[in-house]
Amino acid sequence: MQWSKAGLSGLQSQLAREMLSWVAAPLTGQVSWVVRGVVGPDGPSGIGRVILWDGRRLDTSVAYDVPLVDGHGGNISPGEMVAALRHGLVAQNPDGGGTSTRDSFGIPVLDGTTLVHGFIEHPHFHITDALSAAGAAFAAPLEADEPPELRLRGFLLLDERTCRLYLDTPDSEDVPPIGIDLPLRDEQGAILMGATGASAALPTLMDMGELERMRKDDARDPYCSAVYDLTGWLTGG
Repeated sequence: MQWSKAGLSGLQSQLAREMLSWVAAPLTGQVSWVVRGVVGPDGPSGIGRVILWDGRRLDTSVAYDVPLVDGHGGNISPGEMVAALRHGLVAQNPDGGGTSTRDSFGIPVLDGTTLVHGFIEHPHFHITDALSAAGAAFAAPLEADEPPELRLRGFLLLDERTCRLYLDTPDSEDVPPIGIDLPLRDEQGAILMGATGASAALPTLMDMGELERMRKDDARDPYCSAVYDLTGWLTGG
């Protein structure tokens, strides 16, 4: 099969999207618990069930019933949910021991409401959560109703405060992507989730010519044609 250059750039974009799933730190420190399933349990509305296992033996599975909204009625993002589970599971052994509640598959079920709500009130994100969230803002689904104006081609964690996203357009062929530097922490050092506003603002900044003012002329990056620094613009610095 002969791939066009546009088709190959699409495969590169797909690779970047898929790899985002593996960017964030494991759910626990010593044992890397992974997701076995996500289902909607019988019972009160607003509850989802996340089933975890160690990736080797199905009899290690344990399910957490987690709230879909926070204590104030706001939605809980997938990134927040993953970080809440990770943070809570580090503090306790998620083996389901001691619980008498099991689902129809024999999987022990634990109530994760307090765990999740407690995390939302006092969040503690990992730097890799921020990297994953920043890339996800530009990682459009494979079959979107409308093609994205900008497409994720790659990403790189530069340091503990900054990541660089490599972006192009869906019809790009031989043109290298551009590099966009985004903050992963605010001015106080707290981790940012998603570099709020970047994906919506970038097309406008490009159309108005404002993005060029943020170009890093001293940047030397073989993975892109030019680098633009949005860290100060997004954090107010």
